[in-house]
Amino acid sequence: MVDYDCDVLIAGAGPVGLTLAAALSEFGISTLILEPTLELSTAWRASTFQPSTLELLESLGCTPKMLELGLVAPTYQIRDRQVGVLAEFDLSEIADRTRYPFRLQLEQYKYSQILIDRLQSSSSNTLLRGLSVTDVSQNAKAVEVSAVDAEGDRHTYQARYVAAADGASSTVRKALGIEFTGMTYAERFLILSTPFNYQKHLPDLSLVNYIWDPVEPLMLLRIPDVWRVMFTIPQTVDEASLNTPAAIQQRMRNVVGADDKTTFEVASVQSYRVHQRIAERFRDGRVMLIGDAAHINSPVGGLGLNSGIHDALDLAVRLDRVLSGGSESELDRFAQVRRAVALNVVRQLSHRNTRQMTEHVATKRQQNRFELETIARDPELARQWMLDSAMITAVDKYGIGE
Repeated sequence: MVDYDCDVLIAGAGPVGLTLAAALSEFGISTLILEPTLELSTAWRASTFQPSTLELLESLGCTPKMLELGLVAPTYQIRDRQVGVLAEFDLSEIADRTRYPFRLQLEQYKYSQILIDRLQSSSSNTLLRGLSVTDVSQNAKAVEVSAVDAEGDRHTYQARYVAAADGASSTVRKALGIEFTGMTYAERFLILSTPFNYQKHLPDLSLVNYIWDPVEPLMLLRIPDVWRVMFTIPQTVDEASLNTPAAIQQRMRNVVGADDKTTFEVASVQSYRVHQRIAERFRDGRVMLIGDAAHINSPVGGLGLNSGIHDALDLAVRLDRVLSGGSESELDRFAQVRRAVALNVVRQLSHRNTRQMTEHVATKRQQNRFELETIARDPELARQWMLDSAMITAVDKYGIGE
């Protein structure tokens, strides 16, 4: 017995899955979203929205609310921990290419809540929480999705198409036997949230900062409520000592050169490993992979969430065409285009950013610094750097639904 039948079933109610549901609702397409968690998580995730993404989200009516809740960052810096500012990129220089010449700093969960509020006003969407997908099977006409609820009861759902937005450990991707190839960085990442005002202690600091260092590179990001500090921890650091209060306080002191008597309020602590992985294919019959289910990358540069949102918007356009009687070759095109973006844009830029920030070989660090300073001094090179980083170049080249 099938519990529910719909046009598109979306596995995962994270920001990417919710974006797809919102975009499909614009076309009047019925969706069912299955999500294992019982409530929206406020744990730290992505927090940077690129100019290209803000433009694309205008079609969903999300951008004004995002601007109301978020923090505008018109510049971002790349610094050396010993030297200071190496380059500052001012996005006003690309104002002729975007209506949003800035990065918007906004917590991922706040964006998700905007979408949830929007979906509640639409009768074509159903969000079911507390349901974990366990398996998928398909035939020429439909996909059947098995799920289990919190009490262990099993349920079956049917859809004409399925979108897997169920994260890096995607059950759907695994059920289809799709390889998720790539690598894991040797370094670990430690993220702290703090109300400490870094702009009072580090001269001319931007709201978004990438700080190179051969021992402990870091990112300093301001979001509406707190500063986020992401330390890159060498593999030589013992796991047991990574999150101790004493070690955390010392790292915080080292950022601003504070003395041993200074203590910092720390609102949250997370540690994790970072991967660069891409699914071997983004389509399997009537099932498509989007967001982290399809590709994951280093957070340095703010590309992961943005590219996942672009995946969702591209897929929505193509599903509308197919469900309106168009050819399923649209879905092949989705898989081809979005995998190309993941390989040729997201992976390359995020890996470059991470390696530059974490490089410990002196000669390579010197070369990286020379190349960056050359780019920053040249208006045309700096402009192209910003267009690439803002994913404007990617949208120009690959389009959305093109």
